[in-house]
Amino acid sequence: MELTRREFALLAVGVGAAAAGVGHVGVSDDVARLAKYVDAVPRLPSPVPQQAAAYPGADYYELTMRQRPWRFHRDLPAGQAWGFWALGAGGPMGLGYLGPTLVARRDRPVVVRYRNELPTTHLLQSAVDVTLWRNVPGVPPDPPGGRMPQNFPSLPNVWVVPHLHGGFDSPQSDGHPEAWFTPDGLHGPVYATVDGARPNEVVYAYTSRQHATMLWYHDHAMAITRLNIYAGLAGLYLIRDAFEDGLPLPRGDFEVPLILQDRNLTSDGGLSYPDRGPTPYHPKWNPNFFGTIPVVNGKAYPYLDMEPRRYRLRLLNGSNQRFFHLWFQDGGTRRPFWLIGTDGGLRAAPLRLTSLLLGPAMRADVILDLTGVPAGTRITMMNDAPTPLPQGDKPVPMPEIMQLRVSKAPSGPDRSAPPDRLSLRPVTPLQPTHGLPRRQFVITANRDAHGKSTHLAINQRFFDDPVEEFPKVGTTEIWEYINTSGDGHPMHVHLVQFQVLNRQRFDSKAYLAAYKSWISQGRPPASKPVLAPYLKGPVMPPGADEVGWQDTVVAYPAVVTRIVLRFELPPPIDGIPGTRSEFPATYIQHCHMLEHEDNEIMRPWQIIS
Repeated sequence: MELTRREFALLAVGVGAAAAGVGHVGVSDDVARLAKYVDAVPRLPSPVPQQAAAYPGADYYELTMRQRPWRFHRDLPAGQAWGFWALGAGGPMGLGYLGPTLVARRDRPVVVRYRNELPTTHLLQSAVDVTLWRNVPGVPPDPPGGRMPQNFPSLPNVWVVPHLHGGFDSPQSDGHPEAWFTPDGLHGPVYATVDGARPNEVVYAYTSRQHATMLWYHDHAMAITRLNIYAGLAGLYLIRDAFEDGLPLPRGDFEVPLILQDRNLTSDGGLSYPDRGPTPYHPKWNPNFFGTIPVVNGKAYPYLDMEPRRYRLRLLNGSNQRFFHLWFQDGGTRRPFWLIGTDGGLRAAPLRLTSLLLGPAMRADVILDLTGVPAGTRITMMNDAPTPLPQGDKPVPMPEIMQLRVSKAPSGPDRSAPPDRLSLRPVTPLQPTHGLPRRQFVITANRDAHGKSTHLAINQRFFDDPVEEFPKVGTTEIWEYINTSGDGHPMHVHLVQFQVLNRQRFDSKAYLAAYKSWISQGRPPASKPVLAPYLKGPVMPPGADEVGWQDTVVAYPAVVTRIVLRFELPPPIDGIPGTRSEFPATYIQHCHMLEHEDNEIMRPWQIIS
């Protein structure tokens, strides 16, 4: 879809100057004009794994969620934030915001004890909206009599559940949104844990049966994921393997993980998030949120001191909704870089780029070659993605992200290879199992009679409606995302790393009218709208930067996005009871724009034998 992606980039440039006068809750003019490039980007700590007798043969970590002071910028006082703290040999290890980076080896299990020691009053308490996931009177498709309310704990309280995004793990360690737990030991309806957890904990076992890649762990709690991640509950998870070890890549200080986010900050250094929604149905939920200040590894507008050599940048878009269309401004030109990996690991070959689109939750593994760059050079990481993507009708531009400074003398020879000479890992195209129909997922943005947003949906179903998707273990399927809304949605499927097959435009307005009519008739199977007559134009291959393993894909408006997925279940981990995957194994898919995920665009599916 290279042509369309260029069109989106051009649109982003066009909307950048239109944001004057846009108001943002809790952001003063002084904060909006923070000095740029005065704080060094923090290096995320990485604890040494422990060994625990209860979990033989596995690396063991303890991560505790706490509220602590964190200073987002030199010119602001320290405000309260949330983060994960690891138990290290010298005591607790953490920043105060986000979490430490966990490093695993392929095929060596990792066991993590997650502990909830957060206050029972949410850091963003005024924005907690317990009307989410409940009936919206008069808004189709209401079931007869409405829906059962979610079993949330009484407020004030904070429910959390960690999810290893992109992990190949059993359902009981996947972080189901209803598997939450609170600081005072209350549990959600599908709470599950490996043996040994206290009431305010879960113990999750991760298989690490994956190629070398960068995953990330983050909160996934029902109805407040957007608030918990915004407060700081996210961290990185690197998997290493022998193949990656043998590549001449930048290592050590020259491999730099960067978590990119957008945030609103108050003059007292705290996080600000809107707490008044546009409709009475969900009085605090906002369908769109875009912060005004770029935050990288927890610092606003940071800089990175670098040597004139090659660097490996591990990029994660950790924002709630903002897409990043990234490029490196070097004087009056865009400095090229090389993409060597995507969500699920290394590509088949390096790809030279001058810009890259990174949706929420997506990762990119890039090489930036600064060999021979003169001392004193300043390179700025830039962004021109529209908000939201692609229409940009709520323009909150964020053109500058961070600065890269060639300010250090070479500390030694650069033993990495030029990016174009790297021999990366072959990627074999997935072949769909013969005879299986394509699964279709219709994305809708529902509104009331006044045009106000009420909720989003997949196949006009709610999360707690009965499961409808039952892929068989050992099969390979094609899934089609049919996006009738105006937003580009980053769709994430748990458990699997998939491949983008192709895209095709369709008559969204006509198809949606037929689809809604079919819904109103009670969904008779024989008269379900057939997609083929609404398709327009040729099938478009994936963008060159999408070729490889993904766990999140952008479903563009008025476009059918097709992915290919292989369904396998992880085996039990030797020596650790409670790690066997049982059939049916429940996982979920959802939009990773967190405000959308928190209000209905999330559905379970089950692998069967």
